Amino acid sequence: MEFNCENVFESFMTMYPLLFEPKLLEKVWGGHSIHQWKFGTQTEQPIGESWEIFSENVIRNGAHAGMTLQSLIESNPEAMIGKHEPEEFPLLVKILDAKEWLSVQVHPDDTLAMELEGESRGKTECWYILQADEGACIQYDLKNNCTVEDYSDAITEGQPKRCLEFLPVKAGDIIYVPAGTVHAIGPGIMLYELQQTSDTTYRLYDWDRVGLDGKFRDLHIEKGLRCSKPGSGIFPYPIHDALILDGNRVLPLIREKYFTLDEVTLGNKPYSLAMNGKPVLLTNIGKYEIHVRYGDMSVIVPIASSVFLPAALEQVFIGSEVQDQSVQVLIAAQHDI
Repeated sequence: MEFNCENVFESFMTMYPLLFEPKLLEKVWGGHSIHQWKFGTQTEQPIGESWEIFSENVIRNGAHAGMTLQSLIESNPEAMIGKHEPEEFPLLVKILDAKEWLSVQVHPDDTLAMELEGESRGKTECWYILQADEGACIQYDLKNNCTVEDYSDAITEGQPKRCLEFLPVKAGDIIYVPAGTVHAIGPGIMLYELQQTSDTTYRLYDWDRVGLDGKFRDLHIEKGLRCSKPGSGIFPYPIHDALILDGNRVLPLIREKYFTLDEVTLGNKPYSLAMNGKPVLLTNIGKYEIHVRYGDMSVIVPIASSVFLPAALEQVFIGSEVQDQSVQVLIAAQHDI
């Protein structure tokens, strides 16, 4: 990717780390941990999801406040995403809080998303477990030797849990969920989710409960079974060794087709992060605010907040006034392979 030097300089002067108004979604399975973590208060409504960074998030800081992420990409794609032509930003960052089981569900891959829904993008995702009660577990994939046909028979026979695999999780675990993996998040878990920008979900089982409107939610058995690919996922996901860079501990978590994800524990020197011609998504998962310095300026990122770093910034320095093992961030980016 080649940049015009004059345009890059102008973009650098107008671009900065972007903070957003999160989109909070009430869910029948949601809890109260997200609002408490972000704002120090609880809500009466069960908040299940906070959409942290997605195309329609509204920017809340600086000269571009009030614009959506996508509208800024449309007006300046080279500075924002390192491309000459605008496109829908392909990644989405969420925080999820499960007080009850989410539905057992599956997402299509790119090919089936186009075939079944006319959408160009499927949904591969990954989870980083932020909090987990003792005994918390997820449903992940089908049991060994259980085929899609076996699972279809179990559903038909009124035993939809018969083929499902359940696995314990704890804080700090990383779970990779490629499209086609049957899955569900269990009670007592708050997690960070990085995914392709898609909301196509096929429910296979919803625990025989009603939704917020008092009605049973729709199931999508035929499409869900069509998309299911037993054995697609890997648990536990293999983690690389941590690196120490200028006193900062960098743990590579995910290196897959659509995205990369790192956990960084900040040390006593700022962590230098290069954009490499692409935007970077940063989420503060620690107990203290951090600051992102770009040029001679900086932006404070509060706890439980996410920031979009435009490609034109080229390089930023991430630091904290506090020296503590709990000063941590998750850093995500596109990975086109």
